[in-house]
Amino acid sequence: MKSIRFFKLFSLLSILLVACGAVPTPPVDEQIVLATMVAETVQAALDESPAEIPSTQEAAAPAENDAPAPVAPTAEIVQPTAAPQPVTPSALMVAYVKDGNVYLWTEGGSSVGLINTADAREVRISSDGQRVAYVRELAGAEFAYELWSVNSDGGALNPQLLISHAEMSALKATSQFAEAEGIGFDQFEFRPGTHDLYYSTVPHFLGPGYAPNYDLRMVNADTLAKSTLLDFSQAGGFSFSPDGTQIALSTPDHISLINADGSNLRSSVLTYPLVGTYSEYQYRPFPIWAVDSLSLRVAIPPEDTLAEPTPPTTLWFIPTDGSLATQLGTMLAVPFDWPNNAFSPDMSFTAYIKSIGEPTENQRELHIAYADGSGDIIFASGTSLQFRGWSPDATRFIYASNSVDDTGLYLGSISGEVSTISSSHNTMRYVDWVDNARIIFIYDNQNTGASEFRISDQGGTNHAFIDTLSDNFISYDFTQ
Repeated sequence: MKSIRFFKLFSLLSILLVACGAVPTPPVDEQIVLATMVAETVQAALDESPAEIPSTQEAAAPAENDAPAPVAPTAEIVQPTAAPQPVTPSALMVAYVKDGNVYLWTEGGSSVGLINTADAREVRISSDGQRVAYVRELAGAEFAYELWSVNSDGGALNPQLLISHAEMSALKATSQFAEAEGIGFDQFEFRPGTHDLYYSTVPHFLGPGYAPNYDLRMVNADTLAKSTLLDFSQAGGFSFSPDGTQIALSTPDHISLINADGSNLRSSVLTYPLVGTYSEYQYRPFPIWAVDSLSLRVAIPPEDTLAEPTPPTTLWFIPTDGSLATQLGTMLAVPFDWPNNAFSPDMSFTAYIKSIGEPTENQRELHIAYADGSGDIIFASGTSLQFRGWSPDATRFIYASNSVDDTGLYLGSISGEVSTISSSHNTMRYVDWVDNARIIFIYDNQNTGASEFRISDQGGTNHAFIDTLSDNFISYDFTQ
């Protein structure tokens, strides 16, 4: 299950780096219409098996490095409690917000409205597809938020209040930001295989500012059982391991691990200096879980992001057994454009964008390397290139070019093939992989002016139309 987040304020900084120019990029289709957004060569790329590549076993394992690694706590390891085996939905299910209401689309069927309060802002769907959680922004009060859930089949407990505005106000009163105008939900996610909904909070102010409380709390969408795993300033941005047994906690200067039941806190398994953003915003890294839930990888940007020459971004391996975090290698990524999804899902490769030439020209290269930074190759060159994400099987990836002459969204492969997805990448937003062959996205139809919520395969056919959206901010989540 994946989710689209908005209000990621730091991503706005990358806008400062975007400029216009004409540079060689892969060929583009002359027709800017959705029906031809992927050239026939894409299908050929999908049908071909990737060329054999060298083994990455050594690259993915912790390597010897002279850089000092932080020492993990030596406390006894408490084995995490396994999450229940998830129930697999019978079809792809997509929950989304339209005009403040929550809808559910099921593949092979149609969209069904679940709630019509006109004040929903974000949604998450449980891994079994049975529960949809959503945040409501209540009218009549400044920054008044509640957390609700609804059954996807419209059955009992439908809808159900999980966390009330009164409860949130009580939390604010005990926080370090008691004088804030309000308090909202920074993150909320279902624990894989369960209906346990974990969330963290953030204060809201009349002016600009983002200062998350870095707490971690849980409410069960069935029983309403509630607990506080970590109070204010004790947690961080959180992400679940694939098996749902552990949680990674990321802050601007350290990463910790904890079992999903709140036991076995492994504080500061990796520490690092604050990343210079030249703003009031504090950047925090986004660790990526291995599919076996036994380790993580993370890219840590440099402390002085504007130093000349550009300092390297370091690549780290973090085991979950309490042993040392180890630096794998480095990469010279563009400041303020560090990819949160740099590591491929199988942890074999890393992708990043590197600046070349004069900074004012915004010339960039897309690099692909092994997980330790070795075997680095230049995959593409262009104006303001942006890496958009790996396919689940780690054999393909999407990237965009912002060149005036050759703007487009492209499909690359680790075996070297390149195909055009769209000759105007700005018409496709919130792009994510559904599976190894399909992407889900918002398509801005230049002919009708409508924003269309769609799924497409990589051959440019079999488009699944979900809905027409009018919201400026998009929130959707899916499971299958």
